[in-house]
Amino acid sequence: MSRFSPIEGLVTSITPLQSGTTTSYCAFLVYIQTRYQEVYQVVVTSSTYVLNQRPIRRGDTIIAFYDTTAPMPLINPPQYRAVAVVFPERGEYAMFDYFDGNLRNSDNTLVLNLSGTTSMQLPNGQYYLGVPGCRYLLVLYTATTRSIPARTTPHRIVVFCPTET
Repeated sequence: MSRFSPIEGLVTSITPLQSGTTTSYCAFLVYIQTRYQEVYQVVVTSSTYVLNQRPIRRGDTIIAFYDTTAPMPLINPPQYRAVAVVFPERGEYAMFDYFDGNLRNSDNTLVLNLSGTTSMQLPNGQYYLGVPGCRYLLVLYTATTRSIPARTTPHRIVVFCPTET
């Protein structure tokens, strides 16, 4: 099972994050309604990666990825801390996961085929010039094969490198 899981849906509201009697204006709650009418709360902080640094607005369709190993409060609706947020176009899919040296994700469901048109960048927007394997990747793609594992040629990859000193 992948360490990061997606929540996709429509942003219905955004509020500052409340903790007891304290309000944080550096973090906020995004309420997401899925196509199955489920409601989730997603915490977005200053450390959440947001693709293209685009502001999240009410009415946006987003995919928020959260760490399934992180602690979370037992409340309803469920509340997750977002690691990454993307704004998918129609027919576009996204995955945030660890990809090995063969560009296969952690639960062996997707393999990447790179092409000359695949845009690869770092979270700060700079071009990534290496081979993206053995790293956490945010992958955006449109079509996959029906094989197991599925294969895709992504049009964009954001490469998350380990912190360097």
